[in-house]
Amino acid sequence: MVSPEMLRRYSYFAKVSEETLKEIAMLAEEKSYPAGMRLFYVGDPADHLNIIVEGEVDIQYELGNGEKRTVDTLVPGDILVWSALVEPYRTTAIGTTTKPTKVIAIKAKPLRELCDKDSMLGYQLMREIAKLLASRLESARVQLAAT
Repeated sequence: MVSPEMLRRYSYFAKVSEETLKEIAMLAEEKSYPAGMRLFYVGDPADHLNIIVEGEVDIQYELGNGEKRTVDTLVPGDILVWSALVEPYRTTAIGTTTKPTKVIAIKAKPLRELCDKDSMLGYQLMREIAKLLASRLESARVQLAAT
């Protein structure tokens, strides 16, 4: 469990009720990873929604020729594994730490259930995911145009 105060630092939870924030905190734990660790690969189950507390994670897509292209580098405060909230709940890219990294990992299935119960939470998280996806799509477009 992480403290509700720790979660409150992130804009994703700014308008969430204290009760809901406590429920989310009960679903969350801190995890640490060394630099150079692959956290997920395309198609892995997206069991946790993560928020980066410290460190960096490169998001890569693998091209048809096997080459990997970095399309984004996530930093503290960014959501990692957005697909934990979007069906089919599988990762869509490769995530690798570039520095020692600490995340808040929130169990996805009960978080989705909370989003169904608390529409403000669901709205806030989906709005953030939509912004993230738009940014990631633009980064991928730029990377592909550079080839």
